[in-house]
Amino acid sequence: MAIDDVTGASPSEIFPSSSDYGEGLLPIPGIDRYAGTGLMFWLWCGGNILLTTFVLGGYYAAALGAVGMIVVTFAGGLIGNLFPSMSGLRSARYGVDEYVGMRSTFGTYGAYVGIFMLVVINFGWVGILSSIAGNSGATVMHAYHFSNFHWYTIFALGCGIVLPVAMLYISPKTVFTLVKFTVPLLILFALLLLWKQLSHFGWHYIAAIKPNHSVSWQYAIEANIAYAVSWFPYMGAWNRFAKSEKGAFWGAWLGLSFIAILFAVVGGIATLTTGSGDPSVWAAKSGLGVPALGIIILSTLINNAMLLYCSTMGIKTAFPKANYHWVVGLVALPSIFFIYEGTLQNNFNTILTVVGALIAPYWGVALGDYFLLRRQRVDLVGLYRGAGGPFWFKRGFNPVAFGVWGVGVLLWLFLGGWTSSVTWLHFNSGEHVFTYLTATAPVIIFCALAYWALGAMGVSTIAKSMPAAVEVSKQ
Repeated sequence: MAIDDVTGASPSEIFPSSSDYGEGLLPIPGIDRYAGTGLMFWLWCGGNILLTTFVLGGYYAAALGAVGMIVVTFAGGLIGNLFPSMSGLRSARYGVDEYVGMRSTFGTYGAYVGIFMLVVINFGWVGILSSIAGNSGATVMHAYHFSNFHWYTIFALGCGIVLPVAMLYISPKTVFTLVKFTVPLLILFALLLLWKQLSHFGWHYIAAIKPNHSVSWQYAIEANIAYAVSWFPYMGAWNRFAKSEKGAFWGAWLGLSFIAILFAVVGGIATLTTGSGDPSVWAAKSGLGVPALGIIILSTLINNAMLLYCSTMGIKTAFPKANYHWVVGLVALPSIFFIYEGTLQNNFNTILTVVGALIAPYWGVALGDYFLLRRQRVDLVGLYRGAGGPFWFKRGFNPVAFGVWGVGVLLWLFLGGWTSSVTWLHFNSGEHVFTYLTATAPVIIFCALAYWALGAMGVSTIAKSMPAAVEVSKQ
């Protein structure tokens, strides 16, 4: 068999037992996977335990009131998290990283576009999450009159960069080990914060707070779905460790949805009772300052480790010979800049805009390709071949996939551009349509159906990649 054009190894070398536990690009055989449904549930619970998940509920709580906020949060969380949970099934079946799998949709080089978006977004995410840990640590230390050190830098760099990198340097398995013990504590903290709000104010008082109708329920649904599908770029990197597709799906959907709903509801109620959308204000008024710091530190460790691992594997997909341990360290360095620039609150709307306009249609095309067109059957060996392989398309790019993606971006801007605080992306043309459809979910569905329709009509570029779609056992 010919030498593989992408990895430098023959396809026959792809299938032996993988001893690197996810540090390489080769598929992880089923026998080497260690994450069952329960462990996947804890992993994705831990991944979604973010201050942004708290902030999400406060984003629209005052507009809808307590009851409206809870109903919208349940609906948006369950619907929104369904999409990325489905997306991760390809990696769960074949044991490949997200962007190795993306070659079947966008082409060998076309998948690099997704890698670029992932890595750049993660520079900002890791930096912002690290800055939250830095601010929280400095605030608590100063409250106890320990002000002789640069506590912001110590907590931000230590919890956001150094420790997550050290965890991944040892092995990605350290993240699974951490979530088993820490995620129950993080959930307990959210429940404690909720209990303090309810016991102090009472449900009748909270439910009686009149909504100000500053935004519509459709806008709140859109925020939930756009926030949920921000997980699209990360699912495959971690779901390749799942023992089964069933475990990967239910673990991801239930884990992401449970935390999304719990934390957003807690954040929404806290916003109503305190009049502030700042989680640090809620913690202080509830007498949970020190426990809140512990929660922020643990969630920062888990989330930054998960994000940095995804960036590492994305870069290794583009540069297969790069050393895993070197990439883990280098990929974290640009995030240091963002530790000292920007805040979560200031960038939240921008994050939702980027996810809705770029991420949602990109993965919508991928969902249509994998589930509707290929019906979950991909040539595994072909994913590791370059020129001449089934997923080379046109010079390494699939122009049809990129064309549908481009139309999806324009459609999202038409439907949801008016919600964006990014001036040059703000359009008012589709606001009346948004009232009936929202934006992100319809764009995902449109891109999936459009790509499937083009493939079903026999567009030559896509058709040439289809005959080799022979399933290979993950065992």
